[in-house]
Amino acid sequence: MHNIKKVFNFTRIYLGSCLGTTGSICSIAGLVMCFSNNKTAIIIALSIVIICLLIIVFQIIRVINKFIDENSSEDYKRISTFLIFKSNDGVKSTFEVFRTIQCKRLFLTEIPYNFKWTGSIPPRIESTSQKISPLIHNENKNEWDVAKITFNHPLKYNECTVISIKTTNEDTDNTAKPWISSRLDTPIEMLVFRVLLSYKSKEYAKPAYFERKKIVSQIDGDFEFVESVEFDKDHKLYYHTKTNPEPGYIYRLRWEK
Repeated sequence: MHNIKKVFNFTRIYLGSCLGTTGSICSIAGLVMCFSNNKTAIIIALSIVIICLLIIVFQIIRVINKFIDENSSEDYKRISTFLIFKSNDGVKSTFEVFRTIQCKRLFLTEIPYNFKWTGSIPPRIESTSQKISPLIHNENKNEWDVAKITFNHPLKYNECTVISIKTTNEDTDNTAKPWISSRLDTPIEMLVFRVLLSYKSKEYAKPAYFERKKIVSQIDGDFEFVESVEFDKDHKLYYHTKTNPEPGYIYRLRWEK
């Protein structure tokens, strides 16, 4: 009931004057069409009615969009994030991100994607589900690189989709850092890390470290230890799931290179 009243008041404030003005104009134009035998006058009156209807439709769309904007500060809601890092030799690797989001705008055509590869060789970035612009590299190692993700069709309000991003990386000079991270500035239901290191020996059994730090502009910094993650020797991987992680942090999984 409260929401209905809120919508009514919102509509009255932002649509009231428009409906009153266009309604009066349409009434006059309607009388002209009913009682006039002049063909030119009728055509002009009909054109005025059509223009008024278009104005009303445009205003309704604008009001709906304004209402949505006032009820959500974000373009989309993050539902889950799945991160997969894979390397067969410790030099070449792939990093994949699968992110489920829900649109919180009337229409959404594109979103930014922040990423940072810590090695010296720029990665190749691609997507099988969306169009993605070339990565804009930031020379400052403590600042994010940015790419633009464009959807194949505009997302409608409350529509969900899965963003799929993959980078192919090389670390021939051994400068890349052995961790993957995810920045959470809004709540999320599930965060999953999966690190496959098939080049590790059968004896390797060192744990990885799940860590976090408050969101600041810098990527690296003072992370606090959260918990250890055991290495699955049979499948040569680390796997860690965090449900409803606290927002406002950068979470990362760090292992021995």
